[in-house]
Amino acid sequence: MDASRTVLLTGNLTYIAPFARAVYEAGLNPLELPVMQLTKTAEPADLTYALKTHAIENMVHSREGNAEKFLALMDEENESILKSQVVHFVMDVRSFRLLDGAGLPVLQSPGDRSIDMVEFFLRLNRTGPVLTPCVDPESEEIPEFLAELKYESRYLRMYEIAPFPKQELDDIRRKFYDGSYPAEYVLLHEPGTLTQFLVAFPDAQLDRYTFIPLHRKTEARLQHLGLRTTALLPWHPDKPERLTQALQNLTG
Repeated sequence: MDASRTVLLTGNLTYIAPFARAVYEAGLNPLELPVMQLTKTAEPADLTYALKTHAIENMVHSREGNAEKFLALMDEENESILKSQVVHFVMDVRSFRLLDGAGLPVLQSPGDRSIDMVEFFLRLNRTGPVLTPCVDPESEEIPEFLAELKYESRYLRMYEIAPFPKQELDDIRRKFYDGSYPAEYVLLHEPGTLTQFLVAFPDAQLDRYTFIPLHRKTEARLQHLGLRTTALLPWHPDKPERLTQALQNLTG
């Protein structure tokens, strides 16, 4: 495998499929290296409790994977609340289809960025608290935007991101340090991916890689650390061809 044409995809790979496909369609080699796993932290009763305790009227779903996990928390007790008392906001077509197919009242943001969805949401409804089902509220953008705007919001952490068991992670590290994952580029598909990469491989020779950020927070952190980085590349789940084209332009 030609390292100069290889893009490493690492961190938590739960939502990696569309990014790997964009890399492949750009004529590059996607190389997947998972170092984190998801552990379920919420049950249907937790969703019901949040809805009733905080009198939730609005929910924001930031991506398809989170929408799928949210639907798994629906049960007989909370379904009537979710269908009759809550308006659901999404930013991509697949999330819209998932929630609409489940019979939930759902609206889709017309914008391409997470901040577009928050602004769209605030224009339509400025009253009542909002609940955001998420996996990593510290790195996902929607909870952060709502907090910055001092909007009355809560989040429901459905899963927790954690490293693999020590023995398994030690084996991955050994192979990584031995050169079993040769790549010139590292694609950081989520804001938390850089942290996950640095924690998993504390002795990595970071100057060997060119990092590809898809989020402004990631881009700013790469620059702060003095790491070699490309320009911020575009990503929207409904328009993956934009990332494919940007990768083609990047690598010639």
